[in-house]
Amino acid sequence: MKKLPIGLLTVMLCGLLAGCSGNGGPQQNAETKAPETTTEAKQQPEANPTTEAAAAEAAKGQETAKAAETTEAAKPETVKLRVAYHPNFGGNNLYITAEKNGFFEEEGLIVEPVKFTAGPQEIAAMVAGDVDIGYIGHGATFLAVQRQVNVFLTEFLGNGDELLTYKESGITSLEDLKGKTIATAPGTSGETVLKLALEKAGLSRDDVRIVNMDAAGMVAAIVAKKVDACTLWPPQTSEVRKTMGEENVVRLTTIGDFRDQFAFPGHWVVTPKYMDAHPDVMVCFSRAMLKAMDYRKEHPEETAENVAEFIDAPLDGVVAEMNNIDLFDADYCYQVMTDKTAAKWYDALQNLYVQDGKVEKTVPVEEWFCPQFAKEAYESLHK
Repeated sequence: MKKLPIGLLTVMLCGLLAGCSGNGGPQQNAETKAPETTTEAKQQPEANPTTEAAAAEAAKGQETAKAAETTEAAKPETVKLRVAYHPNFGGNNLYITAEKNGFFEEEGLIVEPVKFTAGPQEIAAMVAGDVDIGYIGHGATFLAVQRQVNVFLTEFLGNGDELLTYKESGITSLEDLKGKTIATAPGTSGETVLKLALEKAGLSRDDVRIVNMDAAGMVAAIVAKKVDACTLWPPQTSEVRKTMGEENVVRLTTIGDFRDQFAFPGHWVVTPKYMDAHPDVMVCFSRAMLKAMDYRKEHPEETAENVAEFIDAPLDGVVAEMNNIDLFDADYCYQVMTDKTAAKWYDALQNLYVQDGKVEKTVPVEEWFCPQFAKEAYESLHK
């Protein structure tokens, strides 16, 4: 037999090995015969139904676990908030609406309500770290200009603050207030009413005797006729009328009488420190409030009933206050907070505070009016 050259034998051996390799070898030539492929297929182990089922079940279990992890990650982290409210319709109706309808829960918030009767004391508690977020009326907004808190959500315009007297006082006009004793709560919307009323009558604080009291003290003083007049807001105004008799109470003016000069918003505030540390919480809280605004619009009677129950007040007084407030829905809230309308309201108010000596000078509104959270919350609800 004729011996083949060693080089040729080597080439043939390599070719055979290449044809058997399952992976990683060079691609087969198009002329490679089909039986080789068939042989390769025959060499693969037969499928085991039990093993395949187990593998499929394991894969399914992994997918379920991953889905559960994703769902858990998507849930908002539960955050506890101490939220200040006032015992009147304007001061708590959004809170109680959001609480009753689960809007806080939807946002991962657990809210503990904390009662206050005036904005300055509430803001002092916020600055001390005892309260996280709170409602205030326009009267205490000068503390935002002082940079103690920021306004982040505007929810209505108020008309309910009144300057009251009684028939036996002999006071029938604002001019008749000269030389009289008037009770007011410093730093509140009631004090703003008094300032504007005196100016309208051509009087100053030196022309009257002003006595500082809280809301409860003013009710007791006017009912006992220990003062000639006082500045109050609902539901205390209803309480005075109910106690003294509607026919015996004289309304000299209301905050609504000055709408041609100023707007008087009710709003939610937070300290700059808390706001900067918890931007996600601010958006979640704002979103719950916006949901509550729309629910309030669609269910006014239910809202009034919930407020009356929450603050233990007569329903008729709560309804009267509700009807004396220009309430916002989410759309209007978003509009005024993003188109500079609310910013103009606040700029006018801070000029009033300068005139009244509550602040030394105005500051750019954008330093203490922060609509970005309401904007983000609204837009997330309307994608």
